[in-house]
Amino acid sequence: MKSDTIIDSRLWISHDLAKTEERNAAFRTNSANRAHLANQLLLYDRIVVPTNDFGIVPILINWFGLGHFRSALESGAICFLRRNGLLGYAGNGNGICTFEVRPTAAKPFLWWQEALFGESETAIELQLRNMCPFISREERPILKSEIIEKTKIVQYDNEFFKKHIMHETYTDIMGDESLSSEIRRMSGSVGRIDLTRLAGVAANQLQVSRVEPIKNAVDLVLRVSEINMDVLMSTIYGDCDFFTSDGAEQILRSKLDRSGLPRPVIEGFIKLLELNDIPDVGTAVASGQIPISSILNLREETDSHKFRKWMRKAKPQDAKELEKLYIKALGKSGLYQSLPIRLLRFAIVATVGAFNLPAGTAAAVADSFFIKKWLKGYSPKLFLDRLRKLVKN
Repeated sequence: MKSDTIIDSRLWISHDLAKTEERNAAFRTNSANRAHLANQLLLYDRIVVPTNDFGIVPILINWFGLGHFRSALESGAICFLRRNGLLGYAGNGNGICTFEVRPTAAKPFLWWQEALFGESETAIELQLRNMCPFISREERPILKSEIIEKTKIVQYDNEFFKKHIMHETYTDIMGDESLSSEIRRMSGSVGRIDLTRLAGVAANQLQVSRVEPIKNAVDLVLRVSEINMDVLMSTIYGDCDFFTSDGAEQILRSKLDRSGLPRPVIEGFIKLLELNDIPDVGTAVASGQIPISSILNLREETDSHKFRKWMRKAKPQDAKELEKLYIKALGKSGLYQSLPIRLLRFAIVATVGAFNLPAGTAAAVADSFFIKKWLKGYSPKLFLDRLRKLVKN
């Protein structure tokens, strides 16, 4: 059965080395983020939120209310995936890297820096203590334990990162004509490109990955790195679905193209599915018409469970049936009937292992961590973020 879980990078708050409180506050007050979560809660049994500093925890408490937040944890509706360190691009030929900052006796950490780079238990404690002062000292350890129980850590060694994030990203870009052309355009280069020495980052500088619109070649390299990180995180969490940048589907197809798999396999690898006539529940949540906590109750209805079960088995030809099931899952409330219509677009990945591959093919691509997973039967759905596009049309 397909996964009932999604790693949702739209709910990941990216940070640099500036004060995290401001970026977390901006995320909390942006109603579009709350709307996105409301919509996702109706699509999946479990939403896994990537985080560096657990700053999303006080935000979810603010959105849900403490009682509903704890219920969401207990039911498994909300879980977390801790990313240690930040993804960046370093000058002087270092290129893509992950990095951490450590305090010194002369320059000790402020609390938000400790939350960003410290241990998970410490980070949660600091977020609750500083951002949720209404939670008593007696309640905090209990809530912290509940959050830790629903948290996994993204773990890999340096060799794995270099091979399957750094090298894979460079190969993805140079192996895709549209991406390599965009890098050349942004760099003003017509010859060979060294992806480890792109302009804009001096020898003693480091640019951190971010979710803002792509402005330069380094941004594009880091965005492709994030897509590879999305795939990695989804496999860490039991080969689940993931929410990622629009254009990721082309990168995955290019990976297979480089592997030498037969053309019919590659052409049938990804199919897009679009649901065109479904009410935008997030609009009602964003406008304050209904609280997001109400979505937690709605998703427990029998028809909501049936819809999510169908979603796990979705095929491109199922679009109209899924639209009907989604509307039925919302019930007969006049509020939902009056909502604007939205488009839900995602890519369905075929199970490569289901094809009768030529002898020796699997061994030939075994060096690629991602393709190896697909050959073993991993076939996620990719929800494509229209706000984060790799290459502008």
